[in-house]
Amino acid sequence: MLTTILSFLLVLGILIFIHELGHFLAARHVGVKVEAFSIGFPPTALGKIIGETEYRISWVPIGGYVKLFGQNVTDENKDDPTNYASKSILQRLYILSAGPLMNLLFALLFMPLVFWMGVDIPAYLKNSPFIQKVEIDSYSYKLGIQANDEIISINDNDVNSWEELNNLLNKVAPSGKINIKIARGGNYLKVEGSAIEMHRAGSMGWSPFLKPTVGGFISNSPAEKAGIQPGDTIKRINGKEIIDWSEISPEIQKIMTEKKESLEKITIELERKGEPTFFEVTPYFDSDSKKWLLGMRMPKISRSHPFADSIILGIGRLWFLTKSTFDFLGQMIKGNGSLDDLGGPIKIGIVIGDAVRSSIVDLFFLMSFISLQLCIFNLLPIPALDGGHIFLLIIEKLKGAPLSASAREKSQMLGFSVLFSLMIFVTWNDLMGLL
Repeated sequence: MLTTILSFLLVLGILIFIHELGHFLAARHVGVKVEAFSIGFPPTALGKIIGETEYRISWVPIGGYVKLFGQNVTDENKDDPTNYASKSILQRLYILSAGPLMNLLFALLFMPLVFWMGVDIPAYLKNSPFIQKVEIDSYSYKLGIQANDEIISINDNDVNSWEELNNLLNKVAPSGKINIKIARGGNYLKVEGSAIEMHRAGSMGWSPFLKPTVGGFISNSPAEKAGIQPGDTIKRINGKEIIDWSEISPEIQKIMTEKKESLEKITIELERKGEPTFFEVTPYFDSDSKKWLLGMRMPKISRSHPFADSIILGIGRLWFLTKSTFDFLGQMIKGNGSLDDLGGPIKIGIVIGDAVRSSIVDLFFLMSFISLQLCIFNLLPIPALDGGHIFLLIIEKLKGAPLSASAREKSQMLGFSVLFSLMIFVTWNDLMGLL
């Protein structure tokens, strides 16, 4: 818990500092006086005046602000060159957008670093492509591929791992043929398929063999609390033999559905250093997936990329995350989304704590992601956010004059009310999710 709290405060503090530093530097660049630079919201915990600016650390650590001379309607003075109101629309736009753009710059720097340092991929991707299961009526089933087959080559290109297999299939031209060499029971055979039919099917419909070895745990994992360790191999659950990782979850669901008392413990037999070991674990019900979970993860390995490739991959991942964010916002606007999907400070803190305990790469990825979200969220046209102020500048440009002081004050109060209500809701939602 202490690690989670300290990690949350440090990570959020860094990202808020980056954001507010953008506003601060832009304001100073165009000659606007900065009265205060605060990490956190009032009341002030620590403060020190340096030059004309008071630098503060405040008690509410979920935001921050830069107080500009003249940004409030009560101290506007267009005749004072250090006053925010005296600056042109373009200069004020520069100040307002500098914070979100600094968050975007942070994400653009750190996301490529994630790929360069090495991202985690499922360990099975480096295993030989032995097929554990073939779905009925899938494309591979129609080609005659069976469980326990091993893929030897694709279009005469040797295949040594699932990763190589996937890459070769992705490179096949849509109009091309797929020649697959298979090893089956000591014999070799070839099957021929169509790339366009594979794409129409959506997938080959085969599953890899996944050894049921524990790779890690999620936060508050009941399996970890019971004493199970990474590297342990699950052999039986309540006496039922487990051969593949894919068999674990269905067996847990079956057991817990049949139990009269939902919180009864189940017996896990596993192999540790060649010796059988037994543990009793109480699964928990996850409200998001609607499943009973033990809180275990499959093994993963780290894969790094050349620096040039990392830049391309990092930008690509940020673009994907940006599109996903706007897709989510679009669903919310249409009424098809759920407010339960929004994460508040508690949920964010838990995720940050998990990332810190996992690896520096996971932490950098999460910081890049949160920084990108801060950029997008702050540019939304909501009063009290940077995007709300930018929207008022657009109105001022179209109207030829700013809105009245009364209208701007009312819009700010409305914006703060909406944001405060949203913060209360997501925090409450986080608390309910922990119960």
